[in-house]
Amino acid sequence: MMRCQPLFFCFCLCFAHISGSRNSNRPVATPEEVYFAEPFDANTLDRNWVLSKAVQDEQQKLLKYNGEWVVEEPSEPRFLGNRGLVLKSPGRHHAISAYLRKVYHFKDKPLCLQYEVFFQKLVDCGGAYIKLLSNSDDLRLSQFSDATPYTIMFGPDKCGSAHKIHFIFIHRNPITGTYEEKHARQPEVDLSDYFTDQRPHLYTLYLYPDNTFEIFIDLTLINKGSLLEDMDSPHETQEPEYSSHAALVDGVQTSDLKLEHERSDGVASSRERSSRPALSNPQSQPSTNLNDKDSREQPFSMSPVAAVGFELWTLTGDVMFDNIFLCDSVEVARRWTEDTWSKRKAPGRIEKLLMATVKRPWLWGVYVFTVGLPIILFISFMWPNKRFGPPDQNYYYKKTDEPQRDGHQDMEEHGTHNDGVNQTRVEAKSQAVKRAPRSSEVTS
Repeated sequence: MMRCQPLFFCFCLCFAHISGSRNSNRPVATPEEVYFAEPFDANTLDRNWVLSKAVQDEQQKLLKYNGEWVVEEPSEPRFLGNRGLVLKSPGRHHAISAYLRKVYHFKDKPLCLQYEVFFQKLVDCGGAYIKLLSNSDDLRLSQFSDATPYTIMFGPDKCGSAHKIHFIFIHRNPITGTYEEKHARQPEVDLSDYFTDQRPHLYTLYLYPDNTFEIFIDLTLINKGSLLEDMDSPHETQEPEYSSHAALVDGVQTSDLKLEHERSDGVASSRERSSRPALSNPQSQPSTNLNDKDSREQPFSMSPVAAVGFELWTLTGDVMFDNIFLCDSVEVARRWTEDTWSKRKAPGRIEKLLMATVKRPWLWGVYVFTVGLPIILFISFMWPNKRFGPPDQNYYYKKTDEPQRDGHQDMEEHGTHNDGVNQTRVEAKSQAVKRAPRSSEVTS
């Protein structure tokens, strides 16, 4: 019986979750002021999304990105009713992108980026990060590849035992004019559950004009810091998990980062940006004044963004992406979250407690002690009896020192008892009379 209770609770919660999700999966209105919003409510892929046609071999015209993308509902029954963009082909390269409504410029408003990732299968090795592609005259989404310049890369990545969430931005050195990658340090929290619990998770990045950043997962702050003090260059960051992994399939490296960091020409992850022509944006031009303190200490002033895209290789298929959102207002982003994530996929408190028992079975003992024991004690003390029964019953009386009036039943019992006593006394007296000698006999 005890073994069946957790299964019964889980069944009830899952049933309620399915019913609620089906009712809440309705089209979401897109705010007018956003730069990009994609809930994937349509049955097919919107024409705004462009599949990469970049080739791997010019002579044979072999596509470099031959992985399949589809818009479909998740395979997990508890999350049916909501569609998303799904990376389908394990062991292949995938690349897809879409233009923003308008170019985003890093000026005096924050950058708010968020999207959902659902690893429907256990992740062996692969990333699910998103790229914000840099604005330039030669940007062609049909040729989107690992060589396409990007301004920000953000999102989860797993390889081997390493579970990470990347935040990388490309910053132009105002002194040398070269482009440098800056990597946020990994948070000091265990991220493994986000890859293994087979639930959708919301990843959020906030960048502020004061050169600070915040990273959230499921609305929980897991990392924050300064773009000036808490970012490292690739050569400053030791990542043995990536550098030590061998190729897994046909000589393909384990992640996009490894492809970038271990190029055969020995260039360290700068993607040859130093030879890239300067952008037309004046604020991206290199400074000629070595004492120009403001230009050296404004990493928030990055290259403007014109598109979003996924350029991924993974050993695990059926990775779902949903509710991609980019704006310059934290309040607008929070309203979008309330209309999407909070209504559709955010687990309730009881569901979170049950989910925690998957890796920590000993929590069942805690739950039984903290919840079951008070219930047992309550029933034990409050079960109806002559002292604490309901007030409308004959056996109810208050706990007081005042003499209590006998009830009708008690009076009957008392009367019956007295009648028996009196009858016994009468019979005894009669017997005594019979045994007593008559006075006439005594006198004679």
